[in-house]
Amino acid sequence: MYRCKKCGNVEKFIGLAEEKGNAFIFQENISDKEKCKYSWIYFVSDKSWKGNAKIKRCFYCDSEKISNI
Repeated sequence: MYRCKKCGNVEKFIGLAEEKGNAFIFQENISDKEKCKYSWIYFVSDKSWKGNAKIKRCFYCDSEKISNI
């Protein structure tokens, strides 16, 4: 978890995320009746999945002073 040292935000940050590994990927059927912003779904297929995230700055105040909590 992260916290902005300037404004105290703990919910939303801007950064880079990378995920890699074997997965099952399919497109979800989306109808006009149900509005959904996600159309691609994936399931991790085995324990080879690896991911990491690098927090760059606070979404709200744009500060780069971020700490781990």
